[in-house]
Amino acid sequence: MAASQGLINKTYVSALDSFLDTREINPLITDIYNESSLTDIAGIEGRRKPIETGQPFYSTYVNDALFFLVDTTGGTVTGSGTATINFVATLATSGLVRKGDILLAPTGMKSLIVYNITTASSIDTIFVKSVTGDNVTLTAGQKLSVYSQAVGENSVTQSNLRFGVTRYFNKYQIFREQSKVTDVQKAATIETTINGQPYFIVKDHIEKKIKLKGDVNAAFIAGEMSATSFSDASPVLVDPVTSGTDGGGAVQTTRGLNAYNTLYGTSITNASLGTYAKADLDAAVAALIAARAPKDQLVFGGSVARTIVDTYLKNLGSSGVTSVRLNVDGKELDLEVDKLSYGGFNFNYMTMPMYNHPVMFSQTDIVKSLYYIPYNKKVEVVGGGYDAAIGTRYIPSQTKYGNGMVDELHGGALAFNGSPTYDGNIMKAECAWTTKQGLEVLGAQFLLRQKVNS
Repeated sequence: MAASQGLINKTYVSALDSFLDTREINPLITDIYNESSLTDIAGIEGRRKPIETGQPFYSTYVNDALFFLVDTTGGTVTGSGTATINFVATLATSGLVRKGDILLAPTGMKSLIVYNITTASSIDTIFVKSVTGDNVTLTAGQKLSVYSQAVGENSVTQSNLRFGVTRYFNKYQIFREQSKVTDVQKAATIETTINGQPYFIVKDHIEKKIKLKGDVNAAFIAGEMSATSFSDASPVLVDPVTSGTDGGGAVQTTRGLNAYNTLYGTSITNASLGTYAKADLDAAVAALIAARAPKDQLVFGGSVARTIVDTYLKNLGSSGVTSVRLNVDGKELDLEVDKLSYGGFNFNYMTMPMYNHPVMFSQTDIVKSLYYIPYNKKVEVVGGGYDAAIGTRYIPSQTKYGNGMVDELHGGALAFNGSPTYDGNIMKAECAWTTKQGLEVLGAQFLLRQKVNS
C-alpha cells in the first residue's frame, strides 16, 4: 500500500492488505526498504556543536593565502631574453607584489628581484632583474610565484601587506515529523509485532524517527542554502497557512556538502567515465595539492561509484591497499574502508549507504561521484590545533522530553507521556519531533568531487 497523508485510525489500519482475517501470519514486518541504514554524514566526523547564540545562521572564517602567484595573462612583457624585464600583471594579482620580493620565472626556474613597481588604474607594471645577471625568458600568460624576498644593508621597511579573513556562513533548517493515532486504534492490537509489541503505533514511531533522520542527512548532502531567512520582512519561502494563524512563517534551508563543493571546492571528471585509471588518481592528487588540502582524506560515495574505483584498486596487487576499520579520533566506526597511500596522501575509501538510496539522489551526479573530505580533525586552525572538516550545528532542544538535539512534543487526551501539552480534549495520542540543524564545513576549499560514472 502506498504512503499517504492522514490520521492513523481504525479504518486506515484495517484497510491495509497485510492485516487479513487469518491467524497464519508471520508476526514480523519485513523491512524491504532498509531505510534504517541511512548513515549520519556528520557522525562520520563525530562533531556536533550547539549554536550558543540561538541565531538562525552561523559563520566560519578562513584566512588569506600568504604566498601567491603573479599572473601575466593578457598583459605585455618587455625585455624578455635579457636580464632586466618588466611586465604587466592582471588586475586580480596587482597590489600584492612589493619592492624586494623575489619571483620565480617558470622558464629556466630563474629568480627575479623586484626593483620598481608602477601602478595605473589599479594594474601593476612590475620591473625585475635577474639575481644572477643571466638572461631570462618570460612570456605573457605565464605565472610567477612570489616565493621569497631580499633587502640590502641599512634597508628601509617594506610596504605593509594586510592579510584578512573571508567569512562563510550557512543557515540551520527546521525539520519536523509527527505520529498521530486515535483512541480506538491506540488500544487495538494487530497481528504483527514490532519490538515485541502488537501495536501499529510502535511501527509508526520507529519509521518516523528514521524518516526524520533521513531528511536531515539528505539535506546535509544535497541541500542548498535558501535566499530566504527567518529575519526577512517579506520572505519568498513561507509555510502554507493550514488553519487560523498556523503556518505562514518564513522558511530557510541549509547548504549541504554538494553545494559547498560546487561553490567553493573543486570538481573533476574521469578521463573515461565508467572506468578508473592511474591518471584519474593523479588528477585527484593534483587537485588536492592545488587546494592545499590536508593529507588525510576520506573518500566516499555509493556502491556504483565505489565499484569503479575498486576494480582499479583490487587489480593493483601488492600495492599497499589494505582493508581496515575506519577510526575517527580514536573511535572505531563499523564502516569498512580501503586505505591507499599515494602521492603523500592517505586515502580512506568508504561506501556511504545513503548514496545507495534508490530514490534520494538516483537521478543526479551525486551517486556517480566520489567526495573527498579531510577527516580525523585534520583541518588546521590559525594559532595551532585542529578542527573537524564537517559537522553539525544545532539549536539545543527546548522541551522537557528533548534529547539534546531533537525536541519531542506530546498532545491529545491519550498523550504517550500522560501529560498532553496541546489538544488535550481530543481523544487521540500525538507525538511530534522537531530539530533545528545545519551543516558546517570548515575549509570548504579543500573539498573535491570526482565524477567517475556516466
